[in-house]
Amino acid sequence: MNRRQALKKMLAIGGAALLVPFAAFSERTRAASPSAGVHKVDKKTARYRDHPEDGKMCMNCRHFIPPKGMGSMMEGTGKGMGTMDGSMGMGSMMAGGCEVVAGPISPMGYCRFYLEKS
Repeated sequence: MNRRQALKKMLAIGGAALLVPFAAFSERTRAASPSAGVHKVDKKTARYRDHPEDGKMCMNCRHFIPPKGMGSMMEGTGKGMGTMDGSMGMGSMMAGGCEVVAGPISPMGYCRFYLEKS
């Protein structure tokens, strides 16, 4: 290995070492916002339906992104329906989003990517 090749390798290693903190920051950013930059699957591929299956529904799934106003209704209940007091008013079941499935998602829906909130 000649001097020029050694210098190129040292520069490449040094440059890569400088990029590591930026890569870690990028990974933390992605973890904080799981849906950012992630390709979502279509509803057909996810076998999405707008009704529950065996008691499993989107509002109880880790991937569900509640619509504005629904978050406070769901907080502290563990299962999502606890504070609704049986009221199923017009605004109660607005569509939310999903980290995995593209498009509007019903809180009462279900798909094959369902993961119960822990």
